[in-house]
Amino acid sequence: MADRQPLHILCFGDSLTAGYTAMGTRFHPYSKKLEDMVAMAFPDLDVQAITDGKSGDTVSYGFKSRIQDNFFPGRSKSEQVHYDWTIVLGGTNDLAYGIKPEDIFLHLRDVYNVAFQCGSKVLALTVPEYGIRNDPMRKRLNELIKGHKQDGYYVYDLDAAIPYFAMSSSDRHKYWDDEVHFSVEGYNLIGNKVGMNIVKFLVEDRSATAPPAHVKKRRVFRGDETMFTEENGDPSSLDQGYVVVRRKDLD
Repeated sequence: MADRQPLHILCFGDSLTAGYTAMGTRFHPYSKKLEDMVAMAFPDLDVQAITDGKSGDTVSYGFKSRIQDNFFPGRSKSEQVHYDWTIVLGGTNDLAYGIKPEDIFLHLRDVYNVAFQCGSKVLALTVPEYGIRNDPMRKRLNELIKGHKQDGYYVYDLDAAIPYFAMSSSDRHKYWDDEVHFSVEGYNLIGNKVGMNIVKFLVEDRSATAPPAHVKKRRVFRGDETMFTEENGDPSSLDQGYVVVRRKDLD
């Protein structure tokens, strides 16, 4: 088999990216399932999903320096690491400290821009629901994340995909470990959903860059441009005869 093309994905964030569960006695990052999903869909790719999740970290104070360390581990531009996709999930801890959504998002934009400057696309995840029902601060932050427009910027609404309060009690017990963090099954669910979103984008990219299909040259007959009277019939009565299509209508 020929060498597979590498696809490098950075999953970046706080404890929700690290896979914090069982009160911190276990970590099961969603990147594991995401990597499996993308590799299954594209066996010709060498998929590597790298996890950088730091429990308790905030977008406002720690994210930017950490993401710079991922792209420039030696703090030298000559040692830049390439990631095709950077998936960013953050803001839960900032909201807990009472930081304004607008300020959190300004710092998120700084994080996104580091990835953009290094040639990576960004998939921003909205902040999932936690134990506070209808939290206006979290809702506002998610609106800012979803409303942002920039080349190479994409959003996956994790908040809508895996709700806390709208789930049945049995599903909540299955997918959530506490009111903030997920269970192993929950992180697998995130990886499944986000992974399929990446697969969708990869399919779209391949479709956009695929060479046009070869079109066989049609044979032209005399009268090919003629309008037949059947074309002026009742389109709701197509079973009453046959339909003639002109060559120029196919062009």
